[in-house]
Amino acid sequence: MAPAFSYRRFQFAATISTLGESRGWVSVDVTTADAERIADLGTERFLHLERWVERNEPDFLQVVVDECKVAVDHYADNVDDS
Repeated sequence: MAPAFSYRRFQFAATISTLGESRGWVSVDVTTADAERIADLGTERFLHLERWVERNEPDFLQVVVDECKVAVDHYADNVDDS
């Protein structure tokens, strides 16, 4: 499990769990307190991403977290970053 952290006014929470013998399952929730940026008002999520990965290791978790950061960067750069 990765610690929760903030990135560009969004809060990230990421976990990795065992899936089978060596594979992992990554789940990343990206939330925000800014109601105008919430994609799902029922969950306060901006983004939720789940992926299976080849290994249940932190490096594989980081790849999925980085994918979410790219999505946040794309969104924030196109809207605003004030």
